[in-house]
Amino acid sequence: MQEAPFIGRTPVFLGDDLTDESGFAVVNRLGGMSVKIGTGATQASWRLAGVPDVWSRLEMITTALQQKRENNRSDDYESFSRSI
Repeated sequence: MQEAPFIGRTPVFLGDDLTDESGFAVVNRLGGMSVKIGTGATQASWRLAGVPDVWSRLEMITTALQQKRENNRSDDYESFSRSI
């Protein structure tokens, strides 16, 4: 996380079984977001019930990022296609 292109980025790690626990621990130490999918003891900071919940959250994040991008355009924004 100290070299390009990772500098200044937040690590995100999702996993669903015991083999993912070491990944959760590393991501937690780096201040990232660790997400356990399913039940069971975990070191993850967050939990989702199953894969459908992962897809739902990813769709929510994508929508929020698209709206943020649209809201960041200035009021005097002109469409590229209209300017040619």
